[in-house]
Amino acid sequence: MIHSVNNILRLCRRCIFLQNRCVNHTSAAERLESERKQNKNKQFASLLQEYKDKITFNSYLEHEKLELGYFKYYLKTLKSAQRQHIKEFREKSLQPIPVSLQYYVDKDKLLRDDLIENQPNSENVFQLPFGKPTNVGLRKNEEKRQKINEANAEINKEAEFNRSGIEKWMTNYEYFDDTKYKDFEDNDEVNNEWHSYYGTPDPLAAVSTVPCGGCGALLHCSDPAIPGYLPSEIFKGRDNDELKTIECQRCHFLKEYNIALDVSVDPEEYEKLLQSIKHVKSLVLLMVDLLDFPCSLWPGIVDIIGTKRPIIVVGNKVDLLPGDSVGYLKRIRESLITELKKTKLSEANIQHVALISAKTGYGVEDLISALFKNWLYKGDVFLVGTTNVGKSSLFNALLQSDYCKVHAVDIIKRATVSRWPGTTLNLLKFPINRPSGWKIYQRTRRLQSESKIMKIEKDIRKGQLHGQVPREAPALIGHIGRTFSELYEDPNDTIAEKRNLMVLDEKHELFARSRWFYDTPGVIHPDQVLSLLSTEELLLTIPKRLIRSQTYYIHKGNTIFIGGLARIDHVTSCEPCRYTIFSSETLPITVVNTEYANEIYDKFLGTELFAVPSGGEERLNTWPGLTKRVELFEFTGEGFRVCCGDIVLSSIGWVSLTARKGARCKVRAWTPEGRGIHKRYPSLLPYAVNLKGKRVRDTPAYMVGKTFSENK
Repeated sequence: MIHSVNNILRLCRRCIFLQNRCVNHTSAAERLESERKQNKNKQFASLLQEYKDKITFNSYLEHEKLELGYFKYYLKTLKSAQRQHIKEFREKSLQPIPVSLQYYVDKDKLLRDDLIENQPNSENVFQLPFGKPTNVGLRKNEEKRQKINEANAEINKEAEFNRSGIEKWMTNYEYFDDTKYKDFEDNDEVNNEWHSYYGTPDPLAAVSTVPCGGCGALLHCSDPAIPGYLPSEIFKGRDNDELKTIECQRCHFLKEYNIALDVSVDPEEYEKLLQSIKHVKSLVLLMVDLLDFPCSLWPGIVDIIGTKRPIIVVGNKVDLLPGDSVGYLKRIRESLITELKKTKLSEANIQHVALISAKTGYGVEDLISALFKNWLYKGDVFLVGTTNVGKSSLFNALLQSDYCKVHAVDIIKRATVSRWPGTTLNLLKFPINRPSGWKIYQRTRRLQSESKIMKIEKDIRKGQLHGQVPREAPALIGHIGRTFSELYEDPNDTIAEKRNLMVLDEKHELFARSRWFYDTPGVIHPDQVLSLLSTEELLLTIPKRLIRSQTYYIHKGNTIFIGGLARIDHVTSCEPCRYTIFSSETLPITVVNTEYANEIYDKFLGTELFAVPSGGEERLNTWPGLTKRVELFEFTGEGFRVCCGDIVLSSIGWVSLTARKGARCKVRAWTPEGRGIHKRYPSLLPYAVNLKGKRVRDTPAYMVGKTFSENK
């Protein structure tokens, strides 16, 4: 008995000692960060409590009601409260535990304390209670496994170094700790430490003639602010063949860490770069973002290429558009053509309009067939458009398809793809496959065979659904295949010669007479809001998956906020209207009275209620705020089942209105600096209002409904 009491007391002393040691080991920075987050949460909670009567609805706070509906949400809340009540009742019904046994019962605390002792995290470890851990019978296996892991790590590290030639100057520099240095620029110690990890520029070194495989900028080591920069430790001493295997520092950070380095590029240089299209026989692929037109249209291309140059218009990101009824893809195409006719592009020689998804491959094979049919091998092809429409994604998709010459598929680097606008800084290219009659025949046979397989897969999906419409319809997906291989390209070339060709040599006999497909830099459109956003805000603003529309029943004198990026005021109407919002699901929707709109926006900007902008006080100080469009938009209702028009909010989304037939309503829109506000008629998805769920009780919101798909 005495022995047991001594063990318990020893355990209590050990737990108290370890707890104190754990507290002492907590760094001051972590405590400050934790306190800052707690204070921020308290401030947000107090603001919500103060303004709860002025906020009619917010999708961030009521997201469960939108998904479940009021009744299911009420049942879930009731069951959760009952479970909590039963748990508390059982705990109170138990007899009190002696103080000496409280640490013994608190198993979670013991586990946390044991981690402080740096015990090996290994399964099947035998140890005595309350003793130091000891591996029994497994130590030799652990040592052997550790040696194997260390050897593999060394091999992988050496292979990575040999592959890219980049050792330590291309690591993630955002973790560089400069807080201990008061003066960054004049401190020799910090400069030496920075250069030892992130390389040094050499302004005297000549610029190479080798473009970066990711963005197209010429590689150099002169200045980090100029596109194509590489640290001099990597750049110097390498021949052109070695440089062709290395990407610039900016592309490396975009791919590995999703960090966009700030580079100095004059927007006017982009259009100057495209002037070369005038002097060569070429076809132009004009790419448009279907989530952001007419703001992503570039009518200025007509001034560069003229009205006789053939153009194929490509509408991208069709996989993110929710279907509203049968034939919605045809209506999307007609809506795009209607907007084209309203601009200077109506004078252009448009030969074909295609809807694709460069991400999922939908429609890409049809686009390739249209290119072969309309252009054959007459000249080069230039892919143009505004920033962030998906040009680099399409370039990569075509690079792995029948449109690229098979010898170049494995030796041309894929273009850098990022949500950050303006990723491509110069011309990227690959040689086009020459479409002889035999090749077209072989390709047609492959497409016919694959279409049968795709039809069987679609029938299988229908059978699995048993006639039920899924809550979220599957995205439009296409398959991009390859008809040819190196063995069929040119019988006169030896296989050994093809394998020895490791880098692209335009003067090589395989490519000397080739036609080329060019990916060009994106033109910065003044209507786009993307240039005002940070990387974190871009990730929240740009949709990543199929958009699910949200519908709200709005009265006169109410205002809708889409995150902190857009505002819609319902100014006048004879009766309430339904607003169907198409935007990223990470942007909260807030409904308030118009008289409180300015006050609520100022108070909650930078909080979870609006999500964007984000980044604290420093970011809010540079935020331009919302600016209204002077003139009002007027809509005439066409019935409760048809949208009577759209309000396009560039880069943010769009809002469709539904009103009683013949009813008139006036709307005012706000965006940062008043950018990209347009009225679109007819509506892009006129029947999307019918996809809404039931009205959520005591709110202006409807449940997020099901999504129609022609593929189901």
